[in-house]
Amino acid sequence: MNNSFYYFFSATSQVLAAILALFGVFVVFKIQTIKNQLIGIGQSIADEVQSHIGWNTGNLFLTSKMRAEAYITALKMAIHMQDIKELQYIINEIENDNYGVYQEKYNKLYDFLKSLIKSTIYWSIFTAIIIIFCLTIIPLKNIVLSYNYCLYSSYSLVIVCLIFCFYKLISILKRSLIG
Repeated sequence: MNNSFYYFFSATSQVLAAILALFGVFVVFKIQTIKNQLIGIGQSIADEVQSHIGWNTGNLFLTSKMRAEAYITALKMAIHMQDIKELQYIINEIENDNYGVYQEKYNKLYDFLKSLIKSTIYWSIFTAIIIIFCLTIIPLKNIVLSYNYCLYSSYSLVIVCLIFCFYKLISILKRSLIG
């Protein structure tokens, strides 16, 4: 029982750490892809506005008193700095229906990015807690092995947490592939 106790909790923590590392690489890649898409939408808006600025600045309909030239400058600066939050603010300054599709697409993608980051952080912390629990319980093997209910409770808790953790991480990956 001594060996199986050690191998179960050490292997569990190693497998979770490896999965968390692979998951992190995938999510970082996906986040960068989404950021590039957001910058691309911003660039499309900048090109569209730039093409109209010479002959029809009155149809831009900015919510603030910002002039069209200043708007283009702010938009290009946000694109250059790759500041997606500032880019969202600038894009939402337009009240022209012609740009509504861009705004909707940008805001939907931006909200998806925020949701992906939030859920990734939450479930990565949950996974790290399981890893820490598994590594912390190993030195306590004499106490845990002397009480059967403590041993079976620890096994059961880790297995349930593993199943739940795998399910949530896979659902995040699936959502990010579809989204």
